[in-house]
Amino acid sequence: MNIRRLLKAMQDATILYVMPWLPSRLPWTWAYACYRFCARFRFVFDEPAEAAGAVAPGYLPIANVEAFKRDVRTVWLLDAVDFHLSRRRPVEWMPDHIEIEGQWPDGAFVATGFHYGTGLWIFRALRRSGRDSMLVSARLDRQEYRERPVLYRYVAARFDEVARIARLPVAFRPRIRERLQKALAQGACVVSVMDMPPRMAPRGQRPVRWLDRDASLPDGSLALARDAGVPIVPWWVEIDLETGRRKLVIGKALAPEPVDEAVQELAASLDSLIRKQPAAWLFWNEWINWQRDAAQFSSARVEGTLSASASAQERTS
Repeated sequence: MNIRRLLKAMQDATILYVMPWLPSRLPWTWAYACYRFCARFRFVFDEPAEAAGAVAPGYLPIANVEAFKRDVRTVWLLDAVDFHLSRRRPVEWMPDHIEIEGQWPDGAFVATGFHYGTGLWIFRALRRSGRDSMLVSARLDRQEYRERPVLYRYVAARFDEVARIARLPVAFRPRIRERLQKALAQGACVVSVMDMPPRMAPRGQRPVRWLDRDASLPDGSLALARDAGVPIVPWWVEIDLETGRRKLVIGKALAPEPVDEAVQELAASLDSLIRKQPAAWLFWNEWINWQRDAAQFSSARVEGTLSASASAQERTS
C-alpha cells in the first residue's frame, strides 16, 4: 500500500468508524454537539462537501458557503452515526431523537425515497410496523473500491445491516425484477430511490424539472408498482441541524399511473426538499452532468421517440 492509499485509508477509518462511534454512547444532546464540532474539520467527508459547496450556490441562494459545507459534512457524518447506532440494537429499536410522521398504508407497496437526509431509519420504521422490506441497489463492485478498501468494507457492512433489519436480502441490480415482484406478492415492501442520474440508471428516464432546470428521473419503481398492482409511497428524512433530531416523513400513497404525472409529482417533492434544506441532498456532485445527460430524454420526448415503460424490460431504480 502506497502512502497516498494509506493516508486515505486512515481518513476513511477515522470518519466512518472512529468519529461516528466514539460519541455514540453519550446522551444524544452531548453526542450531537461532538458531531457538529467534528464537522468543522475540512477532511471530514471533504469530497461531498466540496462538491456541494461548488455546485449548490449556482442554483440556490447559499448565504455562507463555508457554513453550508459544514452542514453537508454533518449530514454525511450523521449517516455514518446511524449505522453505528443501529448495528448494536434489536431490529425494532428506534432512538428518541427519531420521530415518525404519517402511517404506512395497508398491504404491499413500493416506498420511493431520494438521496436526501439519512435513510437507514426507513427499514426500522417498516420493521416496527411488522413489515419485511427489500432494498433495491446498484451492485457493490469491489473493483470500484480497490483504492479504498476501508470504504468498501463499510458499505458492505451497511448492506448487511439493512438486510438484518429488513429480513430480506438486498436486491442488487440488474435482473432482479422477478425477485421484486415475488416480494411484493408475498406482502413485503420494496424500498427504492428515485433520484438516480442517467449514468447510474440509463433505462426508463423521464424528462422532469426541478431546481428550475430540465432533468430526468427513472420510471422503474413506478413500472414495478404498476405491474404489481400496488401504490408507491414517497418517504424522506428531515434533519434539524440545530439538534440532530430527525423526522421520517411517510407521504401520501400515490397511484403509479399516469407515469409522467407521477414522476413529475415526485420531482416536485424532491425540488421542495432540496430548497428547504440543500445540505441534505447527497447528489450535488452528480447534478451538473445529470442535466447534460438528461437532455437526450427531453429531445426524445419532443420527437415522440421516448418509448413507454414495458414490464418486459429489466429495470428498477
